[in-house]
Amino acid sequence: MKKLAVLAFLAFAGASCSKENAKPAPAKAQASSSDVRDSYNCPDVYDPVCANGVTYPNACQASRAGVTSYTKGACGGDI
Repeated sequence: MKKLAVLAFLAFAGASCSKENAKPAPAKAQASSSDVRDSYNCPDVYDPVCANGVTYPNACQASRAGVTSYTKGACGGDI
């Protein structure tokens, strides 16, 4: 019984110390432009804009895709 108690104590002590010896997580790199774009919270409103021949549902979605210049309305030929 003493052996079991000692063994249990050592197992517990070893488990509690293992986190102290663990390698720290690598530092997170600075947010990339795609990370920033993923953080957009665009509304589900259809107010189309056209940029580079692509119709986006709204200006927020266009900006999220990296578009910096657009015109109001769908691109020519789009419904």
